[in-house]
Amino acid sequence: MGLIQTSNLNQRIEFIKEKIEKDGDGQPVIISKTIFFCWASVQTQRLSDAKAAIGTVLEGTLTFIIRYQQKQELKNDMKVKWLGKIFEIITITKGEFAKDFTTVIAKEVQK
Repeated sequence: MGLIQTSNLNQRIEFIKEKIEKDGDGQPVIISKTIFFCWASVQTQRLSDAKAAIGTVLEGTLTFIIRYQQKQELKNDMKVKWLGKIFEIITITKGEFAKDFTTVIAKEVQK
């Protein structure tokens, strides 16, 4: 992941957890709790990658590149919030060798 510089981490993203609670009428509602914010580089798929991903779980995904060291440990049950949109995390790849960046691949949740 040596091609990215920290100056490219210019998008503010939020990691959230959602849980279902009951409102005053006893109806289930989804509550989002912010776990932490961080800076990220957001990358879309290249055309060749987009073509190869058609029909797979990676179709229509975005890649969020963040610093390796964060305030909280990232988990697959978290979601990413960016520009008011919610993205479900598909995979997390940590830069264990150089401990520089973590790559989060996520797909927008369709409501």
